[in-house]
This record gives sequence, structure tokens and C-alpha cells, in this order.
Amino acid sequence: MTHRQPRLRRLLPYAVLAALGGIGATPAAAQIALGGGSGRYSFGGGISAGAGDVSFLMVAPYLSYRVTEEVEVGASLFYRLRNDTRFGRDLNTQDAGGSVFGRYHLPGPFFAQAEVEYLNYDVYRSNLSTYRKNATGLLAGGGVSQPLGANASAHLMLLYNFSYGGYSAPAPYSSPWVLRAGIGIRF
Repeated sequence: MTHRQPRLRRLLPYAVLAALGGIGATPAAAQIALGGGSGRYSFGGGISAGAGDVSFLMVAPYLSYRVTEEVEVGASLFYRLRNDTRFGRDLNTQDAGGSVFGRYHLPGPFFAQAEVEYLNYDVYRSNLSTYRKNATGLLAGGGVSQPLGANASAHLMLLYNFSYGGYSAPAPYSSPWVLRAGIGIRF
């Protein structure tokens, strides 16, 4: 077991960041991604959770294709259950969406990413009835990926939602910044 301790120590900062991942963006708290691919295709996903007055659980599978050593394109879907207790009773909602993304692998552990995201989410009215709302977002930013052995890596990315100011109230995000952290396992 002692041969695994250095890997776990290297992973600790990413785990802390993953646990804090909800800072500034409701959908991106505590994300753990499983997937990767030593070939051209990569399949995996993420599980996100947040707890508090507004708690949620999200599942987000993805599929990507490595066009060249530097360029990767892919698509992701997500489904999120939310529970809001701020109004004296449990209010439960369901959100769904997807995105297409492009990632450019820079020298070293760094990458740049851009994505277009579509969301369909529940919104509560003042009488606590719900209606569905759609939103499309353009996100871009960068990240770092740290190898954790031959077939695994940890990653951290910070994206800016350029569509944030254009959302009509109530907006699907609490901030234009989206922080994501995860662990990828290549197969």
C-alpha cells in the first residue's frame, strides 16, 4: 500500500478543489469524472453533488474524439436533481442538458476549452408551481491535467460563461465562473 501514497498525496489538492467546486457555479460542485482513453476515443462521465439550502445530485456522461495530438472534440449530457429548502418546504426540480466542446492541448499539462451548453431547467413561481425554461451558454477557459500514473489523470478547469449577462431571471447559474475538477481513468 505504501506505493500508492505518493499518488494520493498528489491527488489531495485536486480532491480539495473538487470538494470546493461549487464556488460561483451551482452545477459544478464536487465533480468526479471517470473516463479517458489512450486511443482516439474517450468515454467517461462525472458525478456532482452539492449540499446546503439548495442540494443537488448530477450525472454527466461524455464522449470525445482526439482529432490530433492537440485537438479533442466531444459531447456531454447531464441530468440534475435539485432540492431547495429555502422556502419552508422541500421544492424538488429536475434539470437536463448537454454540451459540445472543443479542447486544445497546450504544451505541458495545460489545455484551453470552449463549449456550447444547452439547459432545460425547472423554475418555481411565487405560488411554488413550476415551469420549464431553456438557456444556451457559451463557455470558454482553460485548465490543467496532472497524470496519476499510466492510465489516470486529475484535472482542474475554470470556464467563463460569456452568456451569463444575457440570461433572463431566474438565471441557471449563480455566477459566470464555472469551476470543474475531476479524475480521469483512461481505457
